[in-house]
Amino acid sequence: MLLRKTIKWTGMILLGTSLIGTALWVSIPRWLPVVADYYLPEGVTLSLSQPKLQPMGVSVENIALKTESCTLANLDNFVFSYQKEQIDKLQFNSQQLAIDEKCFSMMPASKQEETVTVPLEINSLLTSIPHLSVNIDNVFLKENSRYQGALQLKTQNNGRLISYQGKNAQLAIFIRDNQWLDIKQLKVNLPDDNNIELAAEIALPLDIASLPEKGTINATLLASDYAHPLVFILEWIGQSGTISVAEQGGGHALALLPWTVTSENIVIEQGRWEWFGLDQPLRGGVNINIAQWQKGLADLRLTARLNVMTEGKAGKGNLVISIPETAVNWLDAQIPIQITGVINKELMQATAQLPVKVTGMLTNPTIEFQSGSLFRFKGPITETLTVTDARLPLAGTTLSSKGFNGRLNAIVVAQDSIWGDYRIHFQGKAIDFLPDNGTWQWRYWGDGNLLPLKARWDIAGTGYWVDKLVSFEKLNTGFDVLKYQHTVMTAPRLSLLSPFRWNRDDKTSTFNGKLKLTSQRIDFPAGGFLDKTDFIATVSGKSPFNFNVKGELSAKPNIGPIAINTRWDGARLRGQMRWPLQPIDVFQSLIPADLGITLDKGELYTQADFSIAPGQGLIAGGHLVVKQGGMWLKDGILEGLDFILPWRLNGDEWQLGVKQPVQLRIKRINNLFEMTDITADLKGFYPATESKPLVLSNVNVAMLDGTLSLARLAIPQHDAAIISIDNIQLSHLFTLLKVTQFAASGKVSGEFPFFISNNQWIIKDGWLANSSYLTLRLDKDFVDSIDNNNMSAGVAMAWLRYLEISRSWTRVNLSNLGELVLEAEIRGTNPLEDKRRQVNFNYRHEENVFQLWRSLRFGSQLEEWLEKSLSDLGSESE
Repeated sequence: MLLRKTIKWTGMILLGTSLIGTALWVSIPRWLPVVADYYLPEGVTLSLSQPKLQPMGVSVENIALKTESCTLANLDNFVFSYQKEQIDKLQFNSQQLAIDEKCFSMMPASKQEETVTVPLEINSLLTSIPHLSVNIDNVFLKENSRYQGALQLKTQNNGRLISYQGKNAQLAIFIRDNQWLDIKQLKVNLPDDNNIELAAEIALPLDIASLPEKGTINATLLASDYAHPLVFILEWIGQSGTISVAEQGGGHALALLPWTVTSENIVIEQGRWEWFGLDQPLRGGVNINIAQWQKGLADLRLTARLNVMTEGKAGKGNLVISIPETAVNWLDAQIPIQITGVINKELMQATAQLPVKVTGMLTNPTIEFQSGSLFRFKGPITETLTVTDARLPLAGTTLSSKGFNGRLNAIVVAQDSIWGDYRIHFQGKAIDFLPDNGTWQWRYWGDGNLLPLKARWDIAGTGYWVDKLVSFEKLNTGFDVLKYQHTVMTAPRLSLLSPFRWNRDDKTSTFNGKLKLTSQRIDFPAGGFLDKTDFIATVSGKSPFNFNVKGELSAKPNIGPIAINTRWDGARLRGQMRWPLQPIDVFQSLIPADLGITLDKGELYTQADFSIAPGQGLIAGGHLVVKQGGMWLKDGILEGLDFILPWRLNGDEWQLGVKQPVQLRIKRINNLFEMTDITADLKGFYPATESKPLVLSNVNVAMLDGTLSLARLAIPQHDAAIISIDNIQLSHLFTLLKVTQFAASGKVSGEFPFFISNNQWIIKDGWLANSSYLTLRLDKDFVDSIDNNNMSAGVAMAWLRYLEISRSWTRVNLSNLGELVLEAEIRGTNPLEDKRRQVNFNYRHEENVFQLWRSLRFGSQLEEWLEKSLSDLGSESE
């Protein structure tokens, strides 16, 4: 009976235990999170799927730690097993552990209770951990996915090994004899080809509230922007130690920071640092005091002072960054920082007066520039450009990881030895702006001097910079004048017809716009001008340092359009100009008024190529062509003008006639007397030099039934240029000279050595001789008057009343003052007196030809004026 009751109660107990166990097993996802909540941080909960039994183990499909807003960690396919025959009898395996780093910053602050707790001993903690192994195939960090890898924990004979192996992160930590922490490997590949490698040996402290008694940590940083690997060494014994930074292999010592730790403060005092990674070495000191560090991050109080010392050709500079004693709230910081001082580099000097405040979460802070914030710099930017004063007032502006917000202004005063001085103001508003990100809207204005063109200018406009697009919406630039050599452009003004926009995208960079340059008048060196010119151009290219300009220039009344195409590559302006074929009379304004030339008929066209660059000046070349031109001259008329002018300009030097000489061909000129079939060629340089002469050749003129020619005239002149006269008809010449006392007929020839740079002569030892029989006739009244006054002279003049000359020879000299001396020898007979008796006549004449020419010119001017006026009246009647 007793046995039966025992079996009955035993069965009931086993059944109850089975039912309770089954209930507990099935309800694990419900009750285990409740139990875990006691041990987890406030606001963090545990959730898991239903566990499944396996041989010698348990598997769980998913385990997660969550907050109200996100999931801290998620463990997939977790397997727990027991292996009796292995060192690590307990084994934990998982396919993936996903961690969301953002969730840690969203966790609510824990409420601390003032309770006295005994610090946990590290040795006891490590001893109590059983032998176990952990293997997670992939640890995935959502915010830093490039550092994912595999995590393992294994037990070895004298310690425990923790390893993490990924493509960009490797870690191996060994806890030796529960007394030492050995970091055997820590390697992190940072972006931009930067790497960190670290090794350490640290004596573990007695409890978690104490510092290790001594230790050494060695770290190596391979930075892409620094030539040498950097070695960081942290050493300490007791409560003090040093942090040192140096180049690997015994190079420069970059930092030595002595530090001390007490129960209240962590202090770095009289630390020194240097940096050689920039063009100029930097050095300075550092002092840091972190108070109340044992009370946690929320109660930290920070005091710091860092200075940066520089030295350049402009002198020494010292920049000081100081932080007064300030509470450090990592979630809502309010840290004032004062940045004051000077930085020098070569001849550049920068001055900072920047009171700022760092606010917000220190993982993503905002810098607020306080009242009085100003950054200034000055000095040479390039060989020619010097900034005399650049100011960036930053008061009221904020800077965060998104960029600048608020007012963003700049004032720049600069001097360029080539282009001149200028002053530009930018006044704008920024919204999350950094170069090529965010928005910066501005207006600008300024003025300056343009040295190459001797101009004073002013500028004003508006624009914006949105992401990679820079746009000048409005531009209005005026100049008082523009001058190059002796060419003057009066009151020019530059404005935009469509916005200038620069898309700074690396793959599809574009730069385009349309502008208009106007001028009231352009005056040229010889006295000509263009009236009311307009230049309209379209700009297209990749950037302001590489673009093309295609435009047209026109002037009143109907000149042009002249096509002008240019290209700017950042260093040189190249271009072409094409002046289309037009009637010659539209260019009347280009002819200086004092020349007395009125264009009548014919056509003209021209083209030119040019290049302008600093240090080079203007280099240009082209040609000018006139076809069948006709014009009224001050003293006559010109017809049938054909003119070809190839030219090249290099600075102030003109080359006339490049591949072929300048060619002048004129069918007819009526100027005191008629000249036809005129030719002349010109080739060389102006101003002319010994090595680069200017040569006039092939000069021929048909006149007075003969010809006048000049074979060659070289400037500078060393030898006389020979002017040849061939078969000039004297009767035409005497008619032209309007001499009434005597007349001559027949033809003469001669040569005149001609000088243009002789200090005494224009013609020296020229000669004239008859090339056929000459006749000389004296006016009857002229001879009778001589006979009445002087009987003997009258007898002599009777022989010259009519003289047939068989031989004549005349020597001609003309000084550079216009004094003409003729010495003539004549041989002939007078058939009216005695044709067998020879007459020998010696004659000398002196005359100032300049005065003679002026006296003769008046009658011809009157004649040509009447002809031109009658021609104009006929044109109007038609």
